[in-house]
Amino acid sequence: MYRYPSYNLSTTDLREFPGGTLFNGDCLDVIKTLPAASVDCIITDPPYFLGMTHNGQKGNFRDLSICRPFYRDLFHEYRRVAKPEACIYFFCDWRGYAFYYPLFDEILKAHNMLVWDKLSGPGNHYAFIHELVLFHAGKGVNIGGTNIISDIKSFTSGAKSTDGAKVHPTQKPVALIQKFIEDATEPGAVFLDTFGGSGSTAVAAVRSGRRFILMEQDEGYYHTACKRLEDEYRE
Repeated sequence: MYRYPSYNLSTTDLREFPGGTLFNGDCLDVIKTLPAASVDCIITDPPYFLGMTHNGQKGNFRDLSICRPFYRDLFHEYRRVAKPEACIYFFCDWRGYAFYYPLFDEILKAHNMLVWDKLSGPGNHYAFIHELVLFHAGKGVNIGGTNIISDIKSFTSGAKSTDGAKVHPTQKPVALIQKFIEDATEPGAVFLDTFGGSGSTAVAAVRSGRRFILMEQDEGYYHTACKRLEDEYRE
């Protein structure tokens, strides 16, 4: 049975659930408390820091180069905590791909780029209807099938609040995350998400019988994720 370490994070809130732990804190601080080779799979969807908002409107462009030291350190931590056979799924979009790919491949080794076809989306110059997933295959792992993930949108478009609004602007369908978890791991495996958002990955872990370690820096989304997990365990 997986045993979590004794966390020593005075500035970090955490919440224990039957299937895992949810942290409210900086993921780079939290991940350093995890033991080496303790994670069976990593699935995460980082903030894109780019010049379009989630609904396709113009936003404020940021220079991704200022994030390079952060992601370099984070990818080295991924390599440390991941077991040799662990798969890593790292979401990005077409604007961030050129930034993320060289770092990901240098430190973790990219074996494929998956394409999630969302079937519909916003945008004025052709619609934004796909997202990309940098994929690292663990040692000895052989996942068959196509790298075009086109059948997920029909399951769900993401969790909604009581008024029908999405609870996170870039949240992914639970069914999509659940597919990745079940493709890459066996029941009881431990998976990590360093950008937990509203908790979709934790919900997917619960539904697939896996354990989760989730990290989210935003206090509001952290509490939203806690509430979603409470609701999930009540069902």
